[in-house]
Order: sequence, then C-alpha cells, then structure tokens
Amino acid sequence: MMGRHVVAIADIADKIAMGPFGSNIKVSTFVENGIPIISGQHLHGTRLDESSGFNFITEAHAQKLRNSNVFPGDIIFTHAGTIGQVALIPDDASYKRYVISQRQFYLRIDREKANPAFITRWFHAPVGKHRLMVHASQVGVPSISRPTSNLKEIQIELPSLEEQNAITEVLDVIDDKIEVNRKTSATLEAMARALYHSWFVDFDPVWAKLEGRAPAHMGPATAALFPDGFDDNGLPEGWTTGTLADVAENPRTGVKPSHIDPETPYIGLEHMPKRSVALPEWGYAGDVGSQKSGMSCGDFLFGKLRPYFHKVGISPVDGICSTDIIVVRPTSGEWAGLVLAVISSDAFVEHTNAGSSGTRMPRTNWTDMSSFEIALPPVALVSVYEDITKPWREHIVATIHENQTLAALRDTLLPRLMSGELRVGAARDLVEEVA
Repeated sequence: MMGRHVVAIADIADKIAMGPFGSNIKVSTFVENGIPIISGQHLHGTRLDESSGFNFITEAHAQKLRNSNVFPGDIIFTHAGTIGQVALIPDDASYKRYVISQRQFYLRIDREKANPAFITRWFHAPVGKHRLMVHASQVGVPSISRPTSNLKEIQIELPSLEEQNAITEVLDVIDDKIEVNRKTSATLEAMARALYHSWFVDFDPVWAKLEGRAPAHMGPATAALFPDGFDDNGLPEGWTTGTLADVAENPRTGVKPSHIDPETPYIGLEHMPKRSVALPEWGYAGDVGSQKSGMSCGDFLFGKLRPYFHKVGISPVDGICSTDIIVVRPTSGEWAGLVLAVISSDAFVEHTNAGSSGTRMPRTNWTDMSSFEIALPPVALVSVYEDITKPWREHIVATIHENQTLAALRDTLLPRLMSGELRVGAARDLVEEVA
C-alpha cells in the first residue's frame, strides 16, 4: 500500500495496561468529588462521552491505582461485557485525570509516531474492529482474551503522520457537529426541566405574586394564569392534586419482531443514555428475536429496571422497543411537556426506586409509576408550558436525525479514508456539504 507501512500496535505504543481488579473500586469507595471513573456508558462513540456524569474516588485512592490512571490522549477499550467499545479521551476533556474500571484497558500512543484520534477511528473501521474482535469469546460474559497481549500484536497499515492528522481533521468536523448538536439538546432539556420545576414544583410565580412582585421571565398574560396565594393543602389556589395516570397512559402493544419488517427501528436500554432524553442511536427489528413493545414517534420511554430509572428518552421514530422499557404517552397533547418533565425528575426516580420489586434486577411497573402524585394546574397554564417547550422537543428530535445522518456519512468515509481508497481532499468536499 503506497505511502503506508505496516506496524504492530506495540511499535507505536508508550503504554498498554489493564483496569483495576473489581474489588479495588466499589460503591463504598465512591465520593462526591475527586477522580472520575470511566465505565462502559462513557464509551459510546469515538470520544469519551461525559454527558451521563461520573462516579468519583479520592485522589489518594486513584494514586494507589496509578497503573489504571488515564489521561487526555489515551484510548480506552472494553474487554468484557460490551466488548468492542473504543474511545479516545480528547485533549479538551473535562478532567486532567481519570481511572478506568475493571472491564477496561487502555493504549497510550507515542504521538511522534501516530495520532491517537486516528488510531481510535481505525479501531472503529471494519478492519480494525475485526482485528480487535478476532480474539473475542461470546461464551458466558462476552470478553476479549489476553486483551493487552493481543492488542500489542495487532497489525495496522499506518499512513504518514501528516496524512493521519489530515484524516483526523476531516472526521473531526463531523464529530464536532454531532457534539454541538448533543450539547444544544442537553441545554434545551435542562431549560425545560428548570421551567417545570420553577412553575409546577417550587411555584415561583405564585410566591412572587404573594410577595407583591411580578413573576420573572414571563409576560402579563402568562402571569395572570398563576394565582396569588395557596390553599390549605399548600397548592396554588385552584390547582388540584392528581397522579401521573391523570395525564399519561401506557399503551400496551405487544409486537413479535417476526411479524414486522426487519428494518423497523428498535430501541433497547443499551440505546438510552442516562440523564438525556436524546437517544443517540437505535437498532432494528431484524437484530432481535423476542416479543417487544410498540412505540410511536414522540412517545416517551422509561427504563424500568433498576439502576436504569434515569434512562428516559423521546422516541424519535415509529418502531418497537424492549419490554424492559415502559412506553409513556400523554393523554392529550397539551400535557406532553409536563409528562416528560415529571418522569425525568429526581423525585419520580426516587418513587420508582422505592416501589421497585425483584431480587437480582428490581423493576418498576406502570401501576406504580402511574400512582406518582403531581400537582395539576389549570389546562390553560399547562398549554402555555407546552407551547414553550414543544419546539425544544422538536428541535431535539430533529438533531437526533441530523446526527444519524452525520454519523452515517462518517461511517461511510471512515473505511475508505483508512484504506487510502478515498483521498482527504475529496472527503473534505463531501463533509463541507453537510457539516
């Protein structure tokens, strides 16, 4: 291959090492702040995904596990469980140091020989995936045998460092756009949640009027929809107490994948990130075999297994989902934003957690979920909240689809760039048309 030379990963590595033994990091060692722990949920794409947050251990504890400390520029692999995950800690990561968990190992590249982002993407291309996974076993818990030894021996066709950098720059444009979209969606979601909490939990506008102040951040027409006092139950005057069942339902539609088109979109718990309603990906019915639940675009999805109660998403497509997910649908359109805010709230997660049953993986159910008490404001006020937040949800769904298009382009360009079939200039022209 002209302009490329074959090297072993060991030839371009500064260090390859495993994560700690499981007993060295456990829930009892977690602290509120400190050194973040990387787990499989952070390795969805080519870059470390920090959107779901971290558990932390103390700096002293991290120092004891210093062989498992990783830094910006390191490449993290999963060797057991969801094998095949490969992600780079970017140079602009939120933390200067991390610790990997027991199911990971890492590769530190000699930057004078190779670009870490290029090597990461090579492992996402078909040839790199194959060479990594050739030693994988699917018996019991999926795993890669002798992960560090086998990684060292993998052969890679390496272009010049200059070409590696150029290829990385082209693909970075796509990933940067995907990340901007993700952050925009996260901001809109946070805005909707904050507005819900202010209006319907803390009752800020009611307190403002009670104290003789004009409610903040709203016009006179909206302010007029809030009363200026509370009833004997502590609710704003004219409001009532209800439950989630008053405003939402669970459409129980069982579907056998064998009866539908294999290309029908499928969403499982593995496709749902924690603390984010924007689902980054989905699968297809042809990949699953057991009975699933039907869902429609715009339905809300709630992971019913503990510890997945923080997995709440907007379905961006018509399709099917895992029976480990409960489909939640507002009883009418004006309640949609409020329903999503309720099932995304910490209070709701605490409710489902307290009522969950089972030994190995406790789970909730719609009966328990629907009994969650909520304050029911007048429909006119709920409609205003919906008018404000509906465009935000629609934008989130639109960016989900845009990111799917961008990811498909990236995944099409990736193997062709890695093999040298497509030149960087031609790829750059394609990217500029969409990103």
